[in-house]
Amino acid sequence: MTITSTAIKSTVQSRLLEMVVSRHELIKHAQFLSGLGISVKDSPRLYIGECFESVTENYLENLCGKLSEEYSNGTPAKVSLNSDLYRGIFKKFWSHIDGDLEADKILIDCYLAEVKFDAIADSINEQVENLEEKGLNILAGKIIDRLNLKCLDGYYAPYKKAGRIVCQTWSVGYNDAYSKINELAALKNAFGLIEKESGVSFGVAMDEYISAIQNLNWSSEKIASRSVFGKGGHLEIHCFKDKHEYRFSVQTFDTLMAFLMINGEADAADRIIEKTGLREAA
Repeated sequence: MTITSTAIKSTVQSRLLEMVVSRHELIKHAQFLSGLGISVKDSPRLYIGECFESVTENYLENLCGKLSEEYSNGTPAKVSLNSDLYRGIFKKFWSHIDGDLEADKILIDCYLAEVKFDAIADSINEQVENLEEKGLNILAGKIIDRLNLKCLDGYYAPYKKAGRIVCQTWSVGYNDAYSKINELAALKNAFGLIEKESGVSFGVAMDEYISAIQNLNWSSEKIASRSVFGKGGHLEIHCFKDKHEYRFSVQTFDTLMAFLMINGEADAADRIIEKTGLREAA
């Protein structure tokens, strides 16, 4: 599906025409009410330029949202546009509040002539074409960040123990639970996509772990030390006082590394594999 500048312009033009008609009627009714003694001071302050840009922005944001949902294939990638392509054009008309309807309609053509519709369509089509790939790259980066796989030396470095690869992360408490939930949801999303591609199940560890974090409160600020989520599965999450550990079966960790290699993090995956293969915990 190719988005054309002509189609975008036609839809925006139609919506702007509907807007100026409604705006004109609203201003007329506000003036009538004012004449009857009902205060409508500065209401509505419908600057024509702002109205044009708001209508255009609303349409384009909705269009980008629909395309993101359709083409991202469950990844967090989103289609977005530089607002300079359609904003900042009509500042000189911001005082044009009470013009007649025909004058407002003429201004629509003036505005449309300045909007960069070709650039908008080109940007959308380019993003849509590569959206899933971009989303997978984002998820690969989130896996590395959330599993603390940039830190390959020191106390929190990943290592191998009892046939599992252990990725150490900082503990999550009540005070930072809200900010961490989105990160964990993205990680769960990544694991879900890997499951579909590989057929290897990560089990219920992420669901149990996220649920436990969501249930934290001021009187129970931390997950109890020695708690284990997903016990016996390909992924277990072990919680201790000062750290939480993601313990992967070798099969699952290999699948995880393959995902990183394919999706833009090959160098990082090579370093991680080398590290976890060299260090065996006692």
